[in-house]
Amino acid sequence: MSVSSQRHIIRNRLGAVSRRFTEERGSALVLVMFIVLLLTILGLSVLSAAVGGAQRTETRKNDVQSLHLAEKTLDEAVAYITASLNKKIDEKVDFSQTDLDDEIANFLQSLQDESNGLLVSTDLLQTDGAAAVGKIINVDSVRTGSSQAGQSVSYRVTLTAEAEVNGVTRTLSQTVVIDTFPDFLKYTLGSESNLTINGAPYIQGNIYAGDTLTISDTARYTYKTIDHTFLSKPFELLGEAHVQSLNKLVYQEQGKQPLTADKLTSTTLMAGKILPENVKIKSHRSFVEVNVESSFIDKVAEAVGGGANRKQISDSLKSGSLASYLIGNYPSIFDHSTLPSKPDPGDTSEHGQELQNEYNAAVLLLTQPSKSVIYEGDLTLDGTELRGITYTQSAKNSTSPRNWYIIDGDLIINNYGNATPIQVRANILVTGKVEIRGKVEFDSTIFALRSSSAHSTEDYTTIVEDASIQGMNGKELVLISQGRILINRLAAFNNFTNDDVSAPLPLDAFFYTDSDAKLYGVGSIFSLSGGFFAKGDLTINAVRGSSVEGAGDITITPDNNIIRFRASYNDQIFNDQKAGLPRVRTVNIRVENLKLN
Repeated sequence: MSVSSQRHIIRNRLGAVSRRFTEERGSALVLVMFIVLLLTILGLSVLSAAVGGAQRTETRKNDVQSLHLAEKTLDEAVAYITASLNKKIDEKVDFSQTDLDDEIANFLQSLQDESNGLLVSTDLLQTDGAAAVGKIINVDSVRTGSSQAGQSVSYRVTLTAEAEVNGVTRTLSQTVVIDTFPDFLKYTLGSESNLTINGAPYIQGNIYAGDTLTISDTARYTYKTIDHTFLSKPFELLGEAHVQSLNKLVYQEQGKQPLTADKLTSTTLMAGKILPENVKIKSHRSFVEVNVESSFIDKVAEAVGGGANRKQISDSLKSGSLASYLIGNYPSIFDHSTLPSKPDPGDTSEHGQELQNEYNAAVLLLTQPSKSVIYEGDLTLDGTELRGITYTQSAKNSTSPRNWYIIDGDLIINNYGNATPIQVRANILVTGKVEIRGKVEFDSTIFALRSSSAHSTEDYTTIVEDASIQGMNGKELVLISQGRILINRLAAFNNFTNDDVSAPLPLDAFFYTDSDAKLYGVGSIFSLSGGFFAKGDLTINAVRGSSVEGAGDITITPDNNIIRFRASYNDQIFNDQKAGLPRVRTVNIRVENLKLN
């Protein structure tokens, strides 16, 4: 190929290359702009996500804060209501239970009518800067029961709180139940101080310890003035144990160091260990106590009705002149009679007949009363001359003035050895002591006001000895004793198995004492349908097995089919004895779960 041809070819190629470059001019700019656009879109997306995330975080933060603020508002509302009501109780210590219930109702009504303004004015308004506000927007109160009809009164109060934080609003509601029921009637066994359970009782229902609950596998008892111990298992509780804290629940096994519940593990072997889910913490500060003396005065005032002077009633009690005070000031309200000497049945003279009529009238008034009765001196129901005290059901649960049978002295019920039970359907106030022996059927609340001596462990205000206490028409006895209670020699040294139909029936009763108490199921068989509560220490000692009286000790043969101490709860108490239940010193507030509206 010639040189000219080669040059021509080179020029053609260079021209083609030049034309190609000329045709692609500006494409780089488009590519750059496209890349810039993608980066811009990506950047905006990231920025939008960041801003949106921040906004969502802020909204979520406000949402959480408003929820917490609403909850805090409810907490403070409950605290305010509790403090206000307890203050009213402290200020109205001389009020009757009816007046106190009315005070509570009026207070709750004022909250219901003026919830916003009233609660805000009492510092329930919550602020966290200008953009955070929490307040109670509604109070709804529903009352059940009527104190005028002798019923136990409770209130269901539903509080609704609204909280707003930076424009985010949440609404919560919570229901609290307020009552003035004495707490001791809610437990099978309990103490405002120390509750000690030694040995192997069977308990159905809840128990309570205001200080320390101690559970030991060793029963302790005294036989013929000598102290003894006996190892007996198992302790059974079908219910909850309400304690102050886990380190206030102490287990003591023979030969081992005491162990508190907070030190237990799932592998800890122990016959009497209470399941963790059945251990509940209840502070004694929220425990609704009972004041026996104030309650006694309440009941006398109820019998007097309108115009009762509580101070004069209290003064007459202290001076030992209650009967003369009531007879002298309210002769039309109270029936009053003494039991004359029984006339000679052989005296058929006119005078003898008059004496017999007078005697029969006195017996009828004392045994079948129709209104409140005041008896001056000691009264004995022996199943022969005085066969019982039986108001009609409507008269027993009468409204104001309420019928009370007042004994300014001791009440002795002695039916020992008689097959026919004495029947008592009456609410009774006793300024002295109470003794119960033999078969008795009760539909009754009894207050025994005499204090036992602090210097003698053998001085008792209430003695239940060799007694069979059954409910009259399915009811029961509530016995509230200011001094010590002795329950003694129930089916002593009898050995009944769990399914033995001839075994003695349980005592249909609730007992309360302002003092200490000890209950035994070692030689005797203690069976209770109701409850026993002590303001002081309560100690239970129980074994399982047959017991035989020996020369120097009780011979006990272990047998889980012979339970010598059995206590089960009766939840009908508030309905059955509503007219006679005692007054309380604080309100009981039970808080239910929060509800998000």
